[in-house]
Amino acid sequence: MILFIISGALMLGTCIFIHEIGHLLLGRTVGVKAEIFSIGYGKGIWKKKIGVTTWQITAFPIGGYVKFYGDQLSDRKKNIPGGFFSVPPLQRIIPVLGGPLFNLLLGLFLFILLHSLSGPVAPRIQTLPEDTSSSILRSGLRDGDLVKKINDKPVYSFMELSQAVALSGGKPLSFEVERKGKIHVKEVIPDILPSGTGRVGIRLPGEHRLQVDYPNLASWRWKIYSLLGMKSENHLPSYLRALPYLKQGDTILTVEGKEVHSPSELQKLLGSYHGQTVSVKVARKKYPWMAPWPSYEKTVSVPTRGEYKIHLSNLLDIKFKRRIEDQVLHSASPEHQRSLNFLKINGKAPGSFQLISQNFKTSSQARILIRDKQYKGTIRSEKVGVIGFRPSSMIRPDYLNRPESFSSSLEAALRDLKNSIMVYPIFFKSLFTGRMSFLDNAAGPVRIFGVAGLILESGLRNYLYLFAAVSIALFIINLIPFPIVDGGHIVLFLYEAIVGRPFSPKVVELMYKSAFVILMILGLWIMYRDLVWLVGL
Repeated sequence: MILFIISGALMLGTCIFIHEIGHLLLGRTVGVKAEIFSIGYGKGIWKKKIGVTTWQITAFPIGGYVKFYGDQLSDRKKNIPGGFFSVPPLQRIIPVLGGPLFNLLLGLFLFILLHSLSGPVAPRIQTLPEDTSSSILRSGLRDGDLVKKINDKPVYSFMELSQAVALSGGKPLSFEVERKGKIHVKEVIPDILPSGTGRVGIRLPGEHRLQVDYPNLASWRWKIYSLLGMKSENHLPSYLRALPYLKQGDTILTVEGKEVHSPSELQKLLGSYHGQTVSVKVARKKYPWMAPWPSYEKTVSVPTRGEYKIHLSNLLDIKFKRRIEDQVLHSASPEHQRSLNFLKINGKAPGSFQLISQNFKTSSQARILIRDKQYKGTIRSEKVGVIGFRPSSMIRPDYLNRPESFSSSLEAALRDLKNSIMVYPIFFKSLFTGRMSFLDNAAGPVRIFGVAGLILESGLRNYLYLFAAVSIALFIINLIPFPIVDGGHIVLFLYEAIVGRPFSPKVVELMYKSAFVILMILGLWIMYRDLVWLVGL
């Protein structure tokens, strides 16, 4: 928790401080002087005047601002020395541009720092073990393939690979990959998630370990009820059943002496001990509230629960003579339990997952009725097991080698900077055409704090990349031509320079008030979604 706060505060605080310093320094280049430089909003709890500028930190040090002398609309006709409105409109644009420009420079600096530590994460294919029918596998690509180009555009990192997929809009992508020294070209058609982003069924390449996770609100509520004697272990919900044995953040090293690297591998291994107690070796954090890295190994005995998976594959719609996606039913899912009421196999009701498992121990051809639709396909049962936690991943990524010289690091950093910026025109186009949802892809300070802590736990390089991405996002967002933000001010000053007169103070005030209301509503909605995300984190 402390890590979340520190890492998030460092990231956002630095980005905002650099942004405001940009306003202040470029203001000085055109003779505009800052009256107040503030970290946070509201009344200052610490103040110090240096020269003509009062530097302050407020009781709520989130965000910040620079107040220039004579920057109020009522000061337009006053000739205030060093005042904002005392300089021509084109010169006013310079201090306004300073904030976004310095965020851009911070992003470049962080990319240079990143490439001085190592190369980027390799653009290597690593499929999701639980997704056996993903579009990447259907295309003929395999684990270990090194992506060289997508749609004839060179790919230098996994981030570029994932961005190309996410912003594809579901359009076919031509993958050029290297496999065992030979070049192969395959067409991949991404699936589209509800948020509008593309997906092909790959994950960050590297070593993956399972980490124990419980929903925040549910686990704390259970702990409080237990302390009050209102609950017992026998009444633990399925997603908290491991709580008495495994702690939040435990990294699973082995189960019965065998390594597991994905939820599907764990479930399959536990199927061999169907319902028995198993020995689990974990790496447990010494100081979970302070720092996640110091840990010690501990072996615990954990009871398991036997479950079943039913695989329905090669499904052919008898009426329309077309194939549909493979289906997997899991007995641990209440929704899948209910779905048995709408399923018939060879004309008979299946009864239960256990009965299906007994009747279809090996793959068998069958006629399958799902509601009122008839299919032919293959049915297979599988014994699996669950422990009772929500698995997350601890990843040790596969990095490319560090550039050999500073010039190579700078070249790679500039390429990353360009790619990070060019993502946004595609993103905005997808928003305006309705292919992507803004609200589903937006994150506020609360979520950024949480993600920063999770990312820092996985490694400094991942944290620095997120740091750079947030700084560049601030560069882009502040240049949007919307009242209140820097881009809106630039448009007003350009209008004044071209027309020869500004908008009337009443019109500007109306624009500012309207924009403020819109941003407040949007900000409150994003904060609500962030809090919902944090509660379920």
